[in-house]
Amino acid sequence: MQTQSSKSDVTSAKMLNARLSANSNATRDFDEWCFRQLPSLPLPARMLDLGCGTGKQIKLFSPMFSPASEIVGIDLSRESLQQLRESYNSRAKLSLIEGSFDEMEQHKELADESFDLAFGGYALYYTQNLPKLMKDAHRLLKPGGTFWNISPYFGTNEEFLRIIRPLHEVEDFMDYVFDQFHQDIIAEGEKLGFQSVKPALLRNQIRFPSAEAFMGYLSNSLFYRPGHDEAINAAVQEVVEREGFFAVSKNIISLQLTKG
Repeated sequence: MQTQSSKSDVTSAKMLNARLSANSNATRDFDEWCFRQLPSLPLPARMLDLGCGTGKQIKLFSPMFSPASEIVGIDLSRESLQQLRESYNSRAKLSLIEGSFDEMEQHKELADESFDLAFGGYALYYTQNLPKLMKDAHRLLKPGGTFWNISPYFGTNEEFLRIIRPLHEVEDFMDYVFDQFHQDIIAEGEKLGFQSVKPALLRNQIRFPSAEAFMGYLSNSLFYRPGHDEAINAAVQEVVEREGFFAVSKNIISLQLTKG
């Protein structure tokens, strides 16, 4: 269910990095939570990161992979892959593919039943065809392998959505990502014969110290529409003056499906 704005977001390293930098103001440590969800893996292991971007999770997980292990990242953004290539410093082999995770059959290095983990963090909802994506992931996983998705959950961004909805339309895509996407993953997983699902939930907040800081974040998100900055800034500033910050809910769901 991609839209024109989401297509632009997929290939923009600048927008991604701007949003990641806002996590420094989060009330809980997303990386620590994410690290604790990492499933048990054999030694050596092969991991496939679908939509790896600049490699935030790859660099988080890779120290736990042995030198004989391999991490394969696939992403549409050449710029993001180059940033990952230049900053990677773990012992496990890193292989990067510039391309779409909707076209994994085109990449012959992705062999059937060759991966222990297929991971997607804040990426898989950009797919044009979820049933095919999950079928491909199921095909690539070894028996007992794990398909792992992390994505937003109900209630995410509700504080600023209340402000912007009266000003301009919010794409249906965004409501789908928050409310429906995780349910579709579970339903498709059952159809494909995944044997179990392990959920985990993180309720987090990002606290912006000023309206200016929030506007910098918003302008690099899919929600931004020119022409409304003054009204949004004023509404956020009112909250900052009252509360001392502007809080944005970031509710996150992790789903791990195991291949039988």
